[in-house]
Amino acid sequence: MNPPGNRMPKSDWKGLSAQAGDVLGPEFWQDIASIIPLTGPRVDMYETPQELVVVAEVPGLSSPEQIQLSFRDQSLLMRGMLVRPYQVLDEQMLLSERFFGAFERVFRLPGNAMTDQMRAQYHNGLLIIRIPLAPPDGEKVIPIQFT
Repeated sequence: MNPPGNRMPKSDWKGLSAQAGDVLGPEFWQDIASIIPLTGPRVDMYETPQELVVVAEVPGLSSPEQIQLSFRDQSLLMRGMLVRPYQVLDEQMLLSERFFGAFERVFRLPGNAMTDQMRAQYHNGLLIIRIPLAPPDGEKVIPIQFT
């Protein structure tokens, strides 16, 4: 799947990330995370010739009512609530990288996504959404009628 818009390719981002860590020190990314916190679960998305797969980290869910998936305007919407499993005041936190609270994530799907056949499974803190992709249309020969 090609990166949308003008986003930096992932391989370039990894190199930039490593360079920033080398130059600015090992705590750089922790400092950035405290300034610009994650506003939802971490997600991986990948595409095979047959399907698009979305894998979201949503630990601690105990029922389907805690998360909702829907589809609108060629986009997959994921909404839910991640509750911190321990009672700690914010000022007691020395390091806070995990996300807790209400979230909504939106993922634009490719045009060949067969959204009527989407399926999702939750296991070991991961929500795995599989969306089959329609096979690419091959070249179509247009008959020419000679008169």
